[in-house]
Amino acid sequence: MSGISEAPNLLKDFIVHAEAISFFWQAGVIALVMLSAWWLDTRIQKKLISTHTLQNVAVKSLKRITFPVFSLLGVLLARIVLEHFGIPVSLLKLAIPLLLSLALIRLLVYVLHKVFPNSSKLKSWELSIAGLAWIVVALHVTGLLNPVLASMAELSFNFGHQPVSLLVILQGLISIAVTVLAALWLGRFLEVRIMRMEEMDTSSRVLLTKVVRGALVVISVLVALSLVGIDIRVLSVFGGALGVGVGFGLQRIASNYICGFILLLDKSIRLGDIITLDNRYGTVTRLTGRYMVLKGQDGAEALIPNETAITSTLVNHSFTDRNVSIKLGLQIAYSSPLDTAMKIMLDAAIAHKRVISDPAPAVNLLEFADNGIGLELSVWINDPELSQASLRTEINLAIWREFQRAGIEIPFPQRDVRIVNGALPG
Repeated sequence: MSGISEAPNLLKDFIVHAEAISFFWQAGVIALVMLSAWWLDTRIQKKLISTHTLQNVAVKSLKRITFPVFSLLGVLLARIVLEHFGIPVSLLKLAIPLLLSLALIRLLVYVLHKVFPNSSKLKSWELSIAGLAWIVVALHVTGLLNPVLASMAELSFNFGHQPVSLLVILQGLISIAVTVLAALWLGRFLEVRIMRMEEMDTSSRVLLTKVVRGALVVISVLVALSLVGIDIRVLSVFGGALGVGVGFGLQRIASNYICGFILLLDKSIRLGDIITLDNRYGTVTRLTGRYMVLKGQDGAEALIPNETAITSTLVNHSFTDRNVSIKLGLQIAYSSPLDTAMKIMLDAAIAHKRVISDPAPAVNLLEFADNGIGLELSVWINDPELSQASLRTEINLAIWREFQRAGIEIPFPQRDVRIVNGALPG
């Protein structure tokens, strides 16, 4: 920590003692130290992975900071040695706080990875945090941090009766980032606890988690603005502008969010429901504030706006129960034994493992058609999310095999041609 405490004078010291020979000496030492640190880091990582002597979390955390820590220790040792021989070490003094900040940044990013393991935007957070931290460290090392902050404080304007400076805006952004991250972490923690409350249905748990997360984010922003001294009453202007924007340009987006909360409140759609909506059949795998994810039996996922579910006719195949009826129609020839054919069809349905016994399968005689007798097999299943095509195929194959053994004919359209007054004209 001594390197950081003396950092503001490091640039001045480096300029005063800057000599070509000493500079190249120090640069070569730093390059050699970092090359050695990289080699040692590689060897240790292979050792940790192969031995499995530490827990996975500890190994990953060590992997983040071993290189900068080894480099920092090497530079500190080189500084002591060079000072002992009276060689200038101003460049080494500049490298020490930079390497220390690199270790802290990597450790901080790893903590963010653990807090938000499913965040797809963490990569951008990582770059932003690293860039901001290195800029602050560079300004601190050169002694320019305080003058820059003073200049930012002088660049101010009045927002209503509230004076706002560039420094206040920057502090506000940093405060918002910190408080929002804390709110998201707390929201994720509460979400895990809420989703484990089995006494509540799934829709209520999803709705509660969304309300809690949104409330925490809003509160965190208001707290951050209050911390930097901004009167939150000035947000009334933004509130009025936002209301006008929602009323005109954002009405469809607002409608989708409102419809999403309505769907969760009235419990008409729940996770895992089998629905038909907008000519799409599938399973509801996700409910968000703006859209729902409907996964079809072919694996394709459709993102349907919540407004569509409110304004269109929605067929929920599992609203009260998951039993779904499937009908298979066929014809047999008039010369075939009707009772035997109906029994074969019924036995094929009963023997299938996906067909349930209550309601029981049934065979109905629909009509005496031109080409044969029309029959219909009605079966019930309780797993509509699985493929119905495979079920139809298996039952139809079983019926076909038994029809072949019993000599039952499935008719097809035929036409008789009568030749009047002799042969066909040549």
